[in-house]
Parts: sequence; structure tokens; C-alpha cells
Amino acid sequence: MSRRERHRARKRHEIKMAAVRLALASSPGEVTVDAISTAADIAPRTFFNYFSSKDEALTPDSNWTAQELLDLFNAQPADETPLRSLRGVAKQIADSYAPSPDELELWQRHPELLTLAQPEDEEEIFPALIDAVTERLGDASPHPIYPSLLVTSVFGAMHCAARASWSVPDKTVEDLVDEALDLLERGL
Repeated sequence: MSRRERHRARKRHEIKMAAVRLALASSPGEVTVDAISTAADIAPRTFFNYFSSKDEALTPDSNWTAQELLDLFNAQPADETPLRSLRGVAKQIADSYAPSPDELELWQRHPELLTLAQPEDEEEIFPALIDAVTERLGDASPHPIYPSLLVTSVFGAMHCAARASWSVPDKTVEDLVDEALDLLERGL
């Protein structure tokens, strides 16, 4: 990331944490953009440079674009199995799914916030990775639905591992991703 991107990410996180703290002190419904802006020491107009709504500031971030995930997949060794490559991608991005203690507390108190979170280009992520897996497999695909099943299973396992990390404090998200993908690789 460039210096500017790091600054923007840091500022976004500061605003998000101000929103989370306010929601913990009262409730998500009582939090306003003006209150978040005041707590983060920014103008309300600046808030909208980082978030489209207060709900977005209170929900899990979707940190990865389809192109970024595709680049991570393509950076894996070409002679690796697609499962091994997707495991590498999952391990690289797993930590970004680990919430702060305040976020975790907020989402445990208000699980409805979790249903509001969706990656901006979610509809592009899976098809892009499925196409990459299909291309890597070529004629070696064991079944026409295999690439789709593989991609969705790996991301489902990663999601389960990230959620499990909320209640398993002695393991990192990366450790849990490894364990979940071991189970998947063994065929459950």
C-alpha cells in the first residue's frame, strides 16, 4: 500500500472504531453520522468520504476486491493444485476478518449488524476466482461444478474459521483457517 492508502485505511479504521464505541455506549439505532463525526473529530462531510452510511461503519469491512483476490491467487505457484493456491489466499487474508474486541462485543450484542455486511463487489469475487480455477485446471477438472464448489467451499471454511476465532481465544484466525481447510481437504 502507498503512504496515502495507509493513511486512508488508518483514518477509516479510526472513524469505524468511533462508531463502534458509540454503538456500544448506547445502541446502533441511536448512533448518528453527526455523533460519529464528532467522536472521530471530523466533519460529517468527511465521514461520507469513507463510508456510505452509518450502518457501513458498524458492520464488518469487506477489505478485498475481486481483482486483489485474483492477483493473490495468480501469485501462487502455477503447478500447485487450486485447493492449495486457494488455501494460500485464505491464509493471507484471514487476519483481515478478525474483529477488534469492541467490534466483536458489538456484533455479539447486535448480530443483525452482521447481515448488513456485503463486499462491494461480492458478485464479482466468486466468478473471477471460479474462472481462474477453471483455467488452471483446464481439462483436468473432475466435474463441471468442481471449480465453483471448490471456491465457495474454501471461502465458506474461511468464514467459519473467522467466526470460530471469536470464541476460541487461544488460536489465531490463520490457525483456524488451516484446521478448517485440513478438514475440507480430507473430505470432511
